[in-house]
Amino acid sequence: MSEAHSVCLNSVFLSAEVRAELNRMLHHYFDEIRRLFRERAIPAVVYTGGSLARQEPSVCWTEAGELRLFSDIDFVVHTSLEHQHDPWLKNLESFLKQRYPQFNSTVALVSDLNNASGFFARDLSLAQRFPVYQSFDVERLAKDAFDPVQMFNVMVHQISNTFLHPQWSGLSKGAYFRPEARYHYVKLILECLRTQFRSAEDEVIGYYSVYQKRFDPRVARIVDPETIALLTEARELFGTVEIPELDVIKILKASMAVHLGFEQPDVSSDQLRERLDELSLRSAHILPSYRYALLALMFSLDEDGEGQRLFLELFSTILRRMEQDDLVAVKADLHILTDNLWNEPLRLHNDAFRELLKTVILLRRDYVRRWRMQVTGEDKIPDLYNDLIPAKR
Repeated sequence: MSEAHSVCLNSVFLSAEVRAELNRMLHHYFDEIRRLFRERAIPAVVYTGGSLARQEPSVCWTEAGELRLFSDIDFVVHTSLEHQHDPWLKNLESFLKQRYPQFNSTVALVSDLNNASGFFARDLSLAQRFPVYQSFDVERLAKDAFDPVQMFNVMVHQISNTFLHPQWSGLSKGAYFRPEARYHYVKLILECLRTQFRSAEDEVIGYYSVYQKRFDPRVARIVDPETIALLTEARELFGTVEIPELDVIKILKASMAVHLGFEQPDVSSDQLRERLDELSLRSAHILPSYRYALLALMFSLDEDGEGQRLFLELFSTILRRMEQDDLVAVKADLHILTDNLWNEPLRLHNDAFRELLKTVILLRRDYVRRWRMQVTGEDKIPDLYNDLIPAKR
């Protein structure tokens, strides 16, 4: 096990006092994790992924003024397939959430780190410098996970988190969402900016990197440097900074241009539709189909009349072409998305949009299963279909 490290080494706006208290809280929690694994003698290596791997967590304060970690703690447990069947390990996530409710802990079981890909693999390679628990040696992963396709996928993940959030979609709390939709809104914009840097030579790792490069033309043309600094602060110190109201759809369109293969950021609606249609024709698998259909839906929100109709027609066309082998949650309701019978214009947060999202979020359940398998290389997926009841109004 490595020596205690600073969990917020790369934080930009956390004070020295907050850093010290956060390190104290988390290293005490990590001591508990180590104790649990030692007691059960399970051969494993435990890492933290996500923002803790990048050492840039977000924090908040309770109404009583107590400091809390606002980031999730994404534990990645590397152990054999045989030991993944251990009843205690299979229920570890539920145990941690009940025993330590002050932290939102998740647990991913992985048997072969070489199967990991994308930002998940890159964050994991960073976390290998300071494992929470280690009972055997592991070969270090290569850290250059700057695959443009994976960067595109991460953006789609943040789009889903933002626009399918229960506060907007009308569904009950799901496993993918933070309590505040505004937090996902901030992360989506920062992700739009982070993924403009598509080469390892850019040395952009976390959201703190976006702040450091806020004057770079690749991001400054999308969001001005002062607002980038404000968004970085709002993510790190959530609830203490007034979040600006930005045109997130225009930001999304501007940032997606490079991911869709355009050399220039100024792309017409016709060009976007044609490119989405062209790309979606290359595969009818649920992974690309969901991504391109979701973008067509999002881009429609920036259109009026005929322009919106054309994007929604593309949205339903892509889903009609999609292979249905992987559909479970949305299988009986897919017709709601493909019949294209919306009788009133879609606007962000209006009733027509909310009703549509109730079905899109079911489709996302099916998408996430395949996506997690691709990213982690494992078929150890929790029950994704147990929170699909409508929210109480």
